[in-house]
Amino acid sequence: MFVSRIIQLLIVVAIIVNSGLSFADANRIYKENNGAVAVIYTYDKKGKPISQGSGFTVSNVGAIVTNYHVIGSAKSIKAKIGHDVFNVEGLMHIDKEMIL
Repeated sequence: MFVSRIIQLLIVVAIIVNSGLSFADANRIYKENNGAVAVIYTYDKKGKPISQGSGFTVSNVGAIVTNYHVIGSAKSIKAKIGHDVFNVEGLMHIDKEMIL
């Protein structure tokens, strides 16, 4: 939890430094978008954890964008948003042209 807050703070600091926004503006942006961040957990076919990554929600029906390298070899995926953990039921789209 503490590490997560540090990362969020660093993101806010990066916004302030790179964009010229005031701290109040950056704080408002953080508060408005904090619920959009997802932690992605992936597991192999035996249920053993493989990797962890991040993503963000893009709709109110549960669509999350993440990088392919986070989910590529997973047999099951969970997403944590806030304190809630959800089983990922499927993939909507994979951009195979962008996979390196």
